[in-house]
Amino acid sequence: MKDVTSAHLALQNLISCYLETNPADALKSWADSNWKTESHEDADEVSLKYLALVVLDAIESRAQKIILEKGCPVLIAAPGTEHMLSAAPESMLARGLEILREMCGMEGARSKGTLSLGIRNDRIELELEKSEALHIIYLPRL
Repeated sequence: MKDVTSAHLALQNLISCYLETNPADALKSWADSNWKTESHEDADEVSLKYLALVVLDAIESRAQKIILEKGCPVLIAAPGTEHMLSAAPESMLARGLEILREMCGMEGARSKGTLSLGIRNDRIELELEKSEALHIIYLPRL
């Protein structure tokens, strides 16, 4: 993806679009339909939609971190509780994480980056950490 600005804006818009949705239910429904996508959605849009729902669930859960690893359910860790979200197909997750790393300027097997998201009238700073195939997104205290 060459224009990370448009990906960044697309992610923010998708999060705003799904604010009135229960993201965990939306992800479960999507997984139950075998990750069926709309004909007008491209691979990047679908990958960002998945990440938007994951981030939105973490925000609503007041999570401290999101743990993403290929082939594994997503772990949302909030103070005193954890829950899992449906694992996306590996190609969808891999592309979504690649886009996130591009937005943060992250390179190499181990790297860190920051992503600022404007959501409606607020802003949230996400700290990303990559170690081989494991990605951790840290959220600020909400």
